[in-house]
Amino acid sequence: MNSRSTSAQQWTAWRRPAAAGPAAVASILENWATLPGTLPERLAAAFARGIAREDIPAGARLPSERALAAALAVSRTTVVAAYERLRQEGLVESRLGSGTRVVPREGDAEESASGRERAADSLPATSTLVLRTVAEDPAGSISFLAAHLPGVSEVLDDALARSRRDISTLAGQHGYMPLGLPALRSALAAHFTRRGLATREDQVLVTNGAQQAIDLVASHLLAPGDEVVVEDPTYPGALDLFASARARTVAIPPAAEPRALERIAAALRRPRVRLLYLLPTFHNPTGAVLPERPRREIARLAGETGIPVLEDHTLSDLSLGPAPPLPIAAFSKDAPILTVGSLSKLFWGGLRIGWIRGPEPWIHRLARRKAMDDLGSSVLSQAVAVRLLDSVDAVTALRRRQAGARFEAMSRALSRRLPDWEWRKPAGGLTLWVRIPRGSASELAQVAARHGVSVLPGSICSPGNGFGDHLRLAFVPEPEEIREGIDRLARAWEKYGGAREAPRARVGVIV
Repeated sequence: MNSRSTSAQQWTAWRRPAAAGPAAVASILENWATLPGTLPERLAAAFARGIAREDIPAGARLPSERALAAALAVSRTTVVAAYERLRQEGLVESRLGSGTRVVPREGDAEESASGRERAADSLPATSTLVLRTVAEDPAGSISFLAAHLPGVSEVLDDALARSRRDISTLAGQHGYMPLGLPALRSALAAHFTRRGLATREDQVLVTNGAQQAIDLVASHLLAPGDEVVVEDPTYPGALDLFASARARTVAIPPAAEPRALERIAAALRRPRVRLLYLLPTFHNPTGAVLPERPRREIARLAGETGIPVLEDHTLSDLSLGPAPPLPIAAFSKDAPILTVGSLSKLFWGGLRIGWIRGPEPWIHRLARRKAMDDLGSSVLSQAVAVRLLDSVDAVTALRRRQAGARFEAMSRALSRRLPDWEWRKPAGGLTLWVRIPRGSASELAQVAARHGVSVLPGSICSPGNGFGDHLRLAFVPEPEEIREGIDRLARAWEKYGGAREAPRARVGVIV
């Protein structure tokens, strides 16, 4: 994937001939070079798949051969040949003065324009990348895309065995629990309290992972045209959700940077701001940690302005050094601060157990919203999660050791193979925020895919399409695989050469 395309405007732009650029197309065609055949055959096959899935809508105008060749870091001849194959297959048509367009499917003429726009807007580009990565991970490819470790199988097996009697008892009930399994809510409240954030069971809502937690808050608070204040860069999955709510993003520097508090205070005075989204503990993608003093100030601002703070603590257990300060919510009992997290990073993403911790009235409003979505999360997973929390301290220590070993492997490999690249050691988390010395990270990602390694361009993490000279590298494979992946990335860098300068265009609201 190359440039950031979370806004609805970038997806509806397919229908505006002047606005359909190569960035959105390149993001949809991620990993095209891993398909079989010659380069034109691979590119045409990826286009055909995108058209069949409606990732590329009927009637969409494709970029010019020259522009797409630059975005994909291939020759113009490759794109010309791929377009010709698509024309021969009847998937696209070219007209003088109108460019190349996807041929409308039968029945499209009767579909309303608004309906087509809703379909085109329904899946932002980052979500498309995640789905493709999970479903189509090429054999032999090494991925530095997703920030999650493999499950701790022995601990999961033990928790499953110990929860069988609990599940048998629960099976005699109806199983619909929008707020979550009471035993899990109680266990989570006790867990937060032990960690310094005093919490009652009524302050906890169980969700299907942290992603649903963010989505619930966004859908509850944001209407089309509302503004949400986000750090730049930030977690790309959250940007997708805010775009899906048709909200505008107001970008500020990461909260841990100097003078960021001034920018936050100014942004919260904007009349249409409805939410502040922060990653204060082991920021994704930079790995930075927000000190205690600004946490206290942000809590004060939330109470003073009434603007809710959504603090994402998904990575908060994965320290690479000292323990972080308490969550922002610990510094105010009454301010509208919602803390989200999950068991995905510690135990296993397949559990789909997350939560929102916040003031009781907020929790019950969000639970009503969740009930409309799914009537409650899986009781089976929640019963297992109760038992998993018995081993949370031991697993936290294990995960920190694993993350530390993987970081060291990536850091040493980068220093050895790519010594002119720049990065800072993160305080925690699972990602390295790397600056390349020249060229475009999006173009490099395309070349890297052809060398069997997947990387995330920095622009995907930016609400304003910035950081075109950065990569987010997740250090989650085994150390030996990390070293091989960096070797492949170094070969891709040598092939790419960094000849073109990185784009610096920004869109959206920047304060």
